[in-house]
Amino acid sequence: MKKVLSGLIISALISVSAMALTVPANHIVDVAWLKSHMGDKNLVIVDARKDSSKYKVGHIKGAVLWKSKDFREGRYYSKVTKKAIPGYVAAPLTFKRTMKKSGINNNSTVIFYSSGTSSKDYRNASLADFTSEYYGFSNVAILDGGFAGWKKDGGAVSTERTKVKRGNFSFKGRKFNQTIMSTGEDVDEAVWTGDAQTLDATGKSKHWYGTAKDPRRLHEGHLRGAKALSAKVLTVKKDGVYYLGDKSFATKKFTEAGLNVNKPIISYCNTGHLAAGPWFVGKYVIGMGDKSRMYSGSMADYTRWPHRILVKGDK
Repeated sequence: MKKVLSGLIISALISVSAMALTVPANHIVDVAWLKSHMGDKNLVIVDARKDSSKYKVGHIKGAVLWKSKDFREGRYYSKVTKKAIPGYVAAPLTFKRTMKKSGINNNSTVIFYSSGTSSKDYRNASLADFTSEYYGFSNVAILDGGFAGWKKDGGAVSTERTKVKRGNFSFKGRKFNQTIMSTGEDVDEAVWTGDAQTLDATGKSKHWYGTAKDPRRLHEGHLRGAKALSAKVLTVKKDGVYYLGDKSFATKKFTEAGLNVNKPIISYCNTGHLAAGPWFVGKYVIGMGDKSRMYSGSMADYTRWPHRILVKGDK
C-alpha cells in the first residue's frame, strides 16, 4: 500500500512539474515570471529582435537567436530591392529546423522577446508567437517590455552564444491552427460582404493615403472599408521601456479606430509584420480569441492579385 501511495505521489509531483510552465492565458509574461522559471529545463527563451546583430552585444542569459528568415518566408521577387518579399510564415520544413536547432522539444515552453525600445517592436515577438501557434505549438508567450524591460529590472545578460542540445520538436499529432490565419480569399469576402472587419496596422500613413512608393507592393492604398490602427499606439512607455497596454487601454484604441471587438477582425499591413501586433493584442490582451486573425501575406500579396481595388485616403 505504501509503495502504491508513494508511486501516486511521485506521479502527482511529475504531473505538477510538467504543468508548472504552462504560459498565462494572455500569452504575456513579465520579468518576475521569467526570472522565477529561469532554471527550468523545459524553458526556452528566444531573442526575436528585428536587429539580430544586437544578440552579440547582449541578450538575456540562456536565450537563443531567431533571425527573420528562421520564421518568415519571402515570396515573389522585387526588382527594386533585389530580394524576395517577406510576408509569410516560414515553410513547415524551415520551422521544424528552427525549432530543433533552438533546442525546443515537444514539451518546451517558449518565451519570445523583442527590443522594448520602441512603440511597435513588440510585433517581432508577436510574429514569432503567431508562426508558432499557426504550426500547432501554442505553449508560447512574449516578454512584456522585451530586452529593455529585462535589463531595467536587473535580469542577467550575456554576450556568449547559447549552446543547446538539439530539440525533438515534431509535427506528429499537431494540427495547424487555420483559425488565426486569413487568406486573400478571406479578405475578399470581408471586403465584399462585410462578414469581418479589416484593420490596417500601418495606420494613417503614406500607404493609407496612397502616396508611398513601397517596392514590396504593386499598388498603394488600403482595403475598402478598412479601419486604420497603427500598431505603435497599443503600447505604453514607462521609464524608457515600452509595455503593452492593458485590456481597457487596448479596447479603447480599437474602439476609437471604429472597430467592434465583438466581431471578427483581420489585421494586415504591408508584409504581415506590423499586423502581428494588433492580432496579438486583439486575441490575447482584449480577449477576442479566434475572432482576431491575420493576413500574413498582407498587401505584398494582395496587390499581386488581379482586379482587386484599393482606395486612398478617408473614403
